[in-house]
Amino acid sequence: MKSPSELNRKYWDALTPVHEASRFYDVAGFLAGRSSLHSIEREAVGDVAGKSLLHLQCHFGVDTLSWARLGAEVVGVDFSGASIARARKLAREAGLAEQARFVERNVLDLLAEPVGQFDVVFTSYGTITWLADLEAWGRVVAESLRGEGLFFMVDTHPASCLFEADATGRLARRYDYFRQADPLQIGPEKDYAEPTYTTLPSEAWIWSLGDVFGALEAAGLRVHEFKEYPRTVYQQFPDMRTTTEGYWEMGRSALSLPLLFSLKASRKAWGMEKG
Repeated sequence: MKSPSELNRKYWDALTPVHEASRFYDVAGFLAGRSSLHSIEREAVGDVAGKSLLHLQCHFGVDTLSWARLGAEVVGVDFSGASIARARKLAREAGLAEQARFVERNVLDLLAEPVGQFDVVFTSYGTITWLADLEAWGRVVAESLRGEGLFFMVDTHPASCLFEADATGRLARRYDYFRQADPLQIGPEKDYAEPTYTTLPSEAWIWSLGDVFGALEAAGLRVHEFKEYPRTVYQQFPDMRTTTEGYWEMGRSALSLPLLFSLKASRKAWGMEKG
């Protein structure tokens, strides 16, 4: 199993205070009662009251704590020490410390150092691109589920990651769809949540939809729902417009691209009952 990139750990440690202060994450609004969860994940996961929920790659915990507000007992895991420290502080500030635990750990290390089994395992929006070993990730998901528990993920569609805007705003293909042997070297670049901030350099891995499905299937899970969406949660490209729900869609003059995908998986084969 490949170890996490120290470059990426520094990247996320530096980003945490920037994101905490950004309008994108709106910490003040969250503390006043706003949920950071979007309709896609709220509707897909459903009622979490009384359930246990593991949030993989939780950043500084706003989404994790939004699930706690809906009644879940939550554990958030992230490899950034700065993010976990802020998540713990945010839990106290929100009065949710008794419902939420945050663990500083590389997600892939949960194979050797598990944090328990859960009714729901959740991950969202820009997560697997930071992982060097997707088969290990699939095993982490499977081993973290209790019985016939639910795994739900929503993430950036890999097809949309092939493109970048040039100086005129036109989209041009920059990356290959299929994973290369070495990680991509990224940035420094403008941050998605705070465009006035230039990030540290980072490295990322290309994972196709086939890679995602294959990793989960190899771990003994069965995908029983898969969806693609023409919208995302931030301004990924210049020619985009906001929707009434707070998503971003491509403008009329732009390419039609799948921007997000989501899936549900569990150990139980979909549509089959125990005999």
